[in-house]
Amino acid sequence: MKTPSRIAGLRRLVGLGFGLAVAVGGTAGTGVLTSPGELARALGGPGPVLVLWVVGGLYTLLAANTMAELAGRLPQAGGWYAYAEAAFGEFPAVAVAWADWTSSCVTGALVALLLGEYLAQLLPLAIPHGPTWLAVLAVLALCLVQFRGLREGSRAQEITAAVLLLGVVGLLVASAWLPGPPPVVARVTPAAGLTAVSVVAALQVVVFAYDGWYGPIYFAEETPQPGRTLSRALLWGVAAVLGLYFVLNATLLRVLPFGAIQGSELPLAELAATLFGPLGRKLVLSLGVVAMVGVLNSVLLMATRVLFALGRAGHLPARLARVHGGGTPRPALVVAGVLTLGLLLSGTVAELEAITSVLFVGYYVVGFAALFKLRRLQPAQPGDFQAWGHPWSTGLLVALSVAFLVMNAVSDTGHALVALALVAGAWPLWRWARKSATVAE
Repeated sequence: MKTPSRIAGLRRLVGLGFGLAVAVGGTAGTGVLTSPGELARALGGPGPVLVLWVVGGLYTLLAANTMAELAGRLPQAGGWYAYAEAAFGEFPAVAVAWADWTSSCVTGALVALLLGEYLAQLLPLAIPHGPTWLAVLAVLALCLVQFRGLREGSRAQEITAAVLLLGVVGLLVASAWLPGPPPVVARVTPAAGLTAVSVVAALQVVVFAYDGWYGPIYFAEETPQPGRTLSRALLWGVAAVLGLYFVLNATLLRVLPFGAIQGSELPLAELAATLFGPLGRKLVLSLGVVAMVGVLNSVLLMATRVLFALGRAGHLPARLARVHGGGTPRPALVVAGVLTLGLLLSGTVAELEAITSVLFVGYYVVGFAALFKLRRLQPAQPGDFQAWGHPWSTGLLVALSVAFLVMNAVSDTGHALVALALVAGAWPLWRWARKSATVAE
């Protein structure tokens, strides 16, 4: 595919601090708020909850180990697209990018709605569909920040990640002296055994909670010394998220009755309420607003870079690869923002959450498998980061990811089919791009 001409390159304006902010803030923003309650409802017991958080974290840490080598080998914009294209060719790469971009916009819409709901609970507004309109304003505001330039977008990411971490760690430290709950305070809703459906539902929650860990790879062309910087951001970021999730959930299980965790949309707010009373809930809602701003900012940044890569490669109009002097691919940002707003206003975005977990793991499989072929094509250079335990560690990742997809296909067939249909939508896009390139030549 012919590369469009007269396209400004991305600017190297961000470093390790931004990479860590994307990896931690873009991941933990949702996982610390809603996921503990969702997982408790899916599994029905405290033991399986902690086990699944640890298993999910170790899987993600192993994935970051593989991704750190890929990022060093191919420090290109566009995330998973670059690895799929180098290893498997154009159509698999376009399919991966299509799934990546779609899932990012779906995540952005989901996060924006949560942000609107939290703001509506904090602000004394009495307008019809108030949370939805607040969500729309949040998307527009962040698009405006990023429209100004990458420095502004990266600064917003770093600030929100720092506030989130300080707030959550502060609550956990303050709760260290709280006693455990009385023997019987709230009724636990038992699960009818760990059925395949409940396990898959729980895995979907964990996958969604950890997703975002790979955020730094989208900015490889905007990061000085990308091989060194990205490997550190990925590994340190995932280790920080794993530790935060485990300590948070262990604290919730120690302080709160399990039934209270099951019945709460914001278990962290219940924890804060035991410390500060009604003010505690408002504090967590405020922290939730900051967290959702960080996640929304990160997914808009990532979705924009995927469109940039597709436009530069000729799979989409070349206009999408035009970069403003401040470092933002503005046309790509507009398209990503419009789709996010469309999903947000469609009223169907909540139904797409399970679908996104399938899409996430789908391009995990392609990306991890790419390392096998890339190692055959080009040996690692001295000083390059090399994935620990490869090929066994990478093979285990591929096997676990495929197993997750098979379990989804069997127990949640409807959502798996919708995810497959979304990926199939990349075929006409690819054919159109090839036809347009042939005509241009």
